Amino acid sequence: MLFCRESRVAVESLCCEEGGILCGVRAPLETFAGLLDRSVQEIAIMAADARVFDASRVGALADIWDNNTFPLVSAACAPRLDRNRQARTGLLWMAGLGAARRELMVDLDPALDRQLPAAATGRPVHRDYQARVFPGSFPVTTEIITGLATDYDLTDASVRRFTVRPGRPGLQVEATLAAPRRFVPSTGRVARDGSRKPWPAAPLHFTFGGVTDLQFDAADRHGVSLTFGDAGLAIAIGQQGTVQATTASVWPDDPRWYESAAGRAADLETPHGRPDRRPAVVTSSLTSQQQAAARALTELMLRIRLVSYYPELTATIPAQQICRVTAGAGTAILAASDKHGPAREHAFAELAQHWRAAPKSTPPAPIPSGPAVLRYIRYDEPHADYDVQHDGVAVLVAAVPDTGTAAPWRLASEKLAQPASFHVTMAAFDGIRGIRRDAGALAMNDMLNIQETP
Repeated sequence: MLFCRESRVAVESLCCEEGGILCGVRAPLETFAGLLDRSVQEIAIMAADARVFDASRVGALADIWDNNTFPLVSAACAPRLDRNRQARTGLLWMAGLGAARRELMVDLDPALDRQLPAAATGRPVHRDYQARVFPGSFPVTTEIITGLATDYDLTDASVRRFTVRPGRPGLQVEATLAAPRRFVPSTGRVARDGSRKPWPAAPLHFTFGGVTDLQFDAADRHGVSLTFGDAGLAIAIGQQGTVQATTASVWPDDPRWYESAAGRAADLETPHGRPDRRPAVVTSSLTSQQQAAARALTELMLRIRLVSYYPELTATIPAQQICRVTAGAGTAILAASDKHGPAREHAFAELAQHWRAAPKSTPPAPIPSGPAVLRYIRYDEPHADYDVQHDGVAVLVAAVPDTGTAAPWRLASEKLAQPASFHVTMAAFDGIRGIRRDAGALAMNDMLNIQETP
């Protein structure tokens, strides 16, 4: 192994870690801080005009800094000869989360593609603490479709949740099917009163990317068939519903999957033992002011991340204003860490105060009649699972013209409880459309129609 010399210049010839990782690039600490600056910059660009707001992308960018802000601050505040080693360790840990995280890092800083190790190939099937196999997400192939049809009665399945969101890779649809099992579980589930009851239908979570056609009506959600060809996957829903996509994956979220034919076959091939937990990044101790700054920034990133997990909150989170407050955060952390003694503590205290001053969330504005660009739509059917009743709901997020001067368009959202009807087609996501609100209905001609429950 070679050993490198610490340098204060922006670009330096770094030592090679074992395997040639992060060798010959600019200082790892500056790369680490640069990822934070670029994350905030990209979120700010999408937040500046609601018509291009991509909640999935924004959530993924903010999610990086849930468990990487403290390691960045720690690396910046470490003894000078140890900073790049800690930063290098932090970057490798960050990329080790999986292929999607590595791809996101390379999107932010293409130079990392040559320096980071290839993403580890994850096993699609694992074992739980009782050594039973449980599934992850599988790319949809003809073989997977055959396996699903063997274990689950897709012709008797119904769509429990249907979500559509435009994004950078194109239109994405997520559909959860409640599918009866063709196999009989060996035991019933234990109900809240301690009795044994039949298992509810198994949830099959499908994700479709590069969607080229879709039509869904909540009144016509029963019965599903899947076909896979050179152009991708096509799923027929009910009599007239359809989703056609270039890529697709499925996660059989079935607690009895290990008793299915696919589960029994996987049991023969899956190694025993659970995957090792990734060790936490070892960080230097931080002073109270350094911790306060890292915590304040982390909390802002967590607030932004909510747009991915709870899209109905998207219109309430001031992402654009938060990005103004956190612009250049990585550079600011490095500048503060370059100071010494009380001056360093004062600099981090000022950062903490500055980041805590970000504006709070505001009540969502409803979607008005007029021009709009749909950014998210979801339908949940009412159902009962595991002795819990889940109400039906429709959620919409749209970009609408702003009446102020801060941005040309703003986000507005709706959450309609127990919708009496729900219908959406591909055309509803084709640019600017006119929304009409009248008589308890929200409609875009025949492209979108949601009837509120009286």
